[in-house]
Amino acid sequence: MGEPAPVTSGRVSRPHGGPPPVVWRWVGCAGGVVLAAASWGAGALPRPNTGILWPGVAWSTPKGGSPLLASVSLLALLALVVAWWRLRSAPVSVRWWWATVALWFAPLVLAMPLYSRDLYSYAAQGLLWDQGLSPYDHVVRELDSPWRASTAPTWLDSPTPYGPVWLLLARAVASLSGELWVALLLLRLLAVAGVVVLAWAVPDVAGRLGWSPVRAVWLGVATPLVGAHFVGGAHNDALMVAAVLGGLALALRGRLVLACVVVAIGAMVKVTAVIALPFVAILWAHQAAGHAVRHAPHHPPHSDREPHETAYGWGGVVRAGLLTLLAAGVPMALGGVLTGLGFAWLNPASTPGKNEQWTSLPTSFGIAVGAVGHLVGHDEWRETGIDSARAVGLVVLALLLVVIWLAAAKPARGSAPDDRARAVRGIAWAMLAVVVLAPVFLGWYYLWLLPVFAVSLGDAWAGRLEVPLAAVATGVCFATLPEGY
Repeated sequence: MGEPAPVTSGRVSRPHGGPPPVVWRWVGCAGGVVLAAASWGAGALPRPNTGILWPGVAWSTPKGGSPLLASVSLLALLALVVAWWRLRSAPVSVRWWWATVALWFAPLVLAMPLYSRDLYSYAAQGLLWDQGLSPYDHVVRELDSPWRASTAPTWLDSPTPYGPVWLLLARAVASLSGELWVALLLLRLLAVAGVVVLAWAVPDVAGRLGWSPVRAVWLGVATPLVGAHFVGGAHNDALMVAAVLGGLALALRGRLVLACVVVAIGAMVKVTAVIALPFVAILWAHQAAGHAVRHAPHHPPHSDREPHETAYGWGGVVRAGLLTLLAAGVPMALGGVLTGLGFAWLNPASTPGKNEQWTSLPTSFGIAVGAVGHLVGHDEWRETGIDSARAVGLVVLALLLVVIWLAAAKPARGSAPDDRARAVRGIAWAMLAVVVLAPVFLGWYYLWLLPVFAVSLGDAWAGRLEVPLAAVATGVCFATLPEGY
């Protein structure tokens, strides 16, 4: 019996009563339109700014931002969030959600950068390489261009942490655009392409793992966090997460070599995607064990047992791990060599770790130690506390990642059809560990794990995790001002 195709038109039921889903669809659309319009006075505006962008409507601060329009953008985002929650159990299809996501987030394509200035640094780093300077060896401050002025101070004196695929894209954009606003638009379209892939992959993977594609799209794609940070902020994380989910969709189809290549490409955008590869190896072990059983002489030709329901051993996991390493390592090696950029992007001590933000658990602990030190006349405790807390966090993170992988990879005894979902869910737990224990946490990092959880909840996990995950996503939506950090 063949594996059922993933459901892309399934519906979920909800109690009758209240406005029909189409009403909340248009409420969310109105929120997206207003948020996009308000961004031109409250978003991450270019520098030097031209002062007030909405004369007679809202006064601006010396930096150019409008407090009134910032408040409007907050209300617009709230409308999106309310509409999203009201549609959680709506009796609609995946295609309905696709259309809704397009209506909600399409206006943000024309918005100013929102909740971050990273889009300016992407353009500047691409231009830096286009001018013949490696972004790993040189910094934006050396750039001979007015684009430099709009870059966040964090990135002015920091080398890029991004991979060669992303830098190739950023360089191409800088070379083709000529003007900063064109570069921003093209870079945002790349992020939108990532969201499109995500919208396809999330219901596909969920259906193959036996979970509701509709609920998966609601949690992993339609969340306003995607609109705010993947479209509004245009973060390259959208391409990285899309590569991980796209790779999982391919892996669950049995196209494991291609899956590893796709995830490797995601890692060459942002190295975080590497976390998914050991779990793809588990899926490979499942596939290999099923293939061996199907082709064994004693295996009944018309058995109802599927390959992914076949137990495997640690030897199979090791073999699959080596194959995964080869399939992903070759394109990553070629990326570093052919671009001439080398492998500086694999350095775990990445540039974002230079930020000191309370949103990171280890960093906040170090900041607290510094505050105590300041009270007793030892200001040096802050730096020592932050460095020590981050070091401990990284050690704990490494141990947690090993434990999570071992739990996901543990060979089952006999048939275990849920093992594939367990492996995919392991990626989400691993990403959660990284987000909690990394030296820096920024709002869009939560999207590293949310879509992966969304596809792998299953009936047993839905009641426990879906609402808490969505609640955290809601809180993160409002954790950053429209003008960014």
